Amino acid sequence: MTKKCLCCLRWSQIPILLTAFSLAHPAPKLYGQVEAKSAPDNLTFATDTWHISASPYLWLAGIEGNLNVAGHQAAVHQSFGDIVSNFKFGFMGLGEVRRGRIGIMTDLLFLRVGEQKAIVVPLLSFPAQVKVTTTTFTLAPELAYRVYSDQHFAADVLGGMRIYHLGAGLNISAAPLGSASYAGSNNWADALGGARFLFRITPKIGAFLMGDAGGGGSRPIWQIAYGAGYRVLPQATLQLGYRRLYFNRQDGIAFGLDATQQGLLLGTTVRFR
Repeated sequence: MTKKCLCCLRWSQIPILLTAFSLAHPAPKLYGQVEAKSAPDNLTFATDTWHISASPYLWLAGIEGNLNVAGHQAAVHQSFGDIVSNFKFGFMGLGEVRRGRIGIMTDLLFLRVGEQKAIVVPLLSFPAQVKVTTTTFTLAPELAYRVYSDQHFAADVLGGMRIYHLGAGLNISAAPLGSASYAGSNNWADALGGARFLFRITPKIGAFLMGDAGGGGSRPIWQIAYGAGYRVLPQATLQLGYRRLYFNRQDGIAFGLDATQQGLLLGTTVRFR
């Protein structure tokens, strides 16, 4: 087997969140509330009570970019359908705690995708197959400070970090040359800063727009997300949005991923207090 190969590879990594869909990135604060109704200007940390919400969500994202594992490079082109067909296990969710102008949000994503098959290696004169297994974990804690709020609009300044773990295994089989396997994993963290805007259009309909950018282990990372929500119950809101996340992680020849993920967001927010 030649030492390096460039292949068109179906590969999955749904973070990052990402911040926010916090890339991150890990998912974009679908992010907690979508309605601008809490923390009016005269409400402080001392005079307010705690507000707690949980937002499980699904990011229907595809990914495009370039992957490097142990010096072996591959082009990444995978739709959301490709990811689902090889899905093993995953969880995506956001929690938010707020009091007065101060909020703390934590976005968590874990995804494991099994073997994907039958990929042609263009640089070889004969067909080859590639099987890939990937594991993705992102955790994005962020502090939100409400700089403005009224009954129709609210604006938060965001700051925090996104922590990543990516693992990938490649098994390449070419009939005349036999097979070879390569595995690699990488851990890193990025500092993030951004903003979130919440709109109350009617008593039941709200909208959100958020974005963040940063770097550290990645260079750089950014994301934008937007969408709308409909309150179906006094304490529950259904949400639909779109998220686009970019990051570029390079760690010498051991590991590298330069990728863009984008797709629909589906979720619900449940408010406990």
